[in-house]
Amino acid sequence: MAKTSSNQNSVAHGQTASADPTISTLGYEDAMRQLESIVEQLENGSISLEESLKAFERGRALSNHCRGILDNATKRIQTLTADALSKSEPE
Repeated sequence: MAKTSSNQNSVAHGQTASADPTISTLGYEDAMRQLESIVEQLENGSISLEESLKAFERGRALSNHCRGILDNATKRIQTLTADALSKSEPE
């Protein structure tokens, strides 16, 4: 939870959540954990309106980051599958 707070502070200092360089360094699992934490905070109403808006922005950026990771994984699987199929076909 401490990471989320420090990241929210950087948003408050003029950076947008999507420009937060820490998001691009996160792996899928870490990004999802942060996203789940944000969703929990928003659902509980445990943060102020201003913090909720910042958390929502970060959540959108985390969601986009996760989607990008999944898209890349899908492309890799498709490439590997196509390569494997082409090698197994008789010439």
